[in-house]
Amino acid sequence: MSEVAGKVPGLKEQPTVVIKVGTSSLLRANAGTLHLSQICTLCETVSRLHARGIRVVLVSSGAVGAGMFRMGLTEKPKEVAKKQALAAVGQVHLMRYYEDIFNTLGVKCAQVLLTLENLSNRKQYVRARNTFTALFDMGVVPIVNENDTVAVEELRFGDNDTLSAQVAALVEAQWLFLLTDVDGLYTSNPNTDPDAVRIEVVENINELEVDVGGAGSSVGTGGMVTKLTAARIACAAGCKTI
Repeated sequence: MSEVAGKVPGLKEQPTVVIKVGTSSLLRANAGTLHLSQICTLCETVSRLHARGIRVVLVSSGAVGAGMFRMGLTEKPKEVAKKQALAAVGQVHLMRYYEDIFNTLGVKCAQVLLTLENLSNRKQYVRARNTFTALFDMGVVPIVNENDTVAVEELRFGDNDTLSAQVAALVEAQWLFLLTDVDGLYTSNPNTDPDAVRIEVVENINELEVDVGGAGSSVGTGGMVTKLTAARIACAAGCKTI
């Protein structure tokens, strides 16, 4: 993984990667519990990268879904206030496990909650960038999620794929990894179309022609369409997306 010099002081000395993990990868929807084995595997992967001197930002979904399970709900509510409340319940539940697992691995982590307003306002953008720089300097792994409790509909990222791409641009990451329960980008949904073909490399995302759409799972908000949007944002910032 080659190092790319960045423009931000303090961010160019080491390679930086952003890893985004979706709700479907963090939760066992059928069992109504966290997917602890996958969370542990994720944390171990981050720990190994961290030990190699690679700066890692983990963008984690799952707060609303975890909140639903904690409150015994099987369907996501439609009311914004209730979804925001579930995010508050689920976020602390998720962070408890991240903290415990990373602590066992000898890695310190921090919670960073962002809104689109934070990254749209120049002063807040610079402060957020400075916070990431300070966390990297202290050897801490930032765990990022959207601040659902205060975000209004007009100023929301809407999904953490887009958030992860914006964060990748913020920290001038060289790589953005979008972890998902699908093994790659296909010409159409491989679960419903037997003729779907996996696309290994996209040289020009503006010329890409694929059939994508819809949320990836009942507890998530993303899907492949948001991943392509994220890839476009990251590409414009000089960041490769996998």
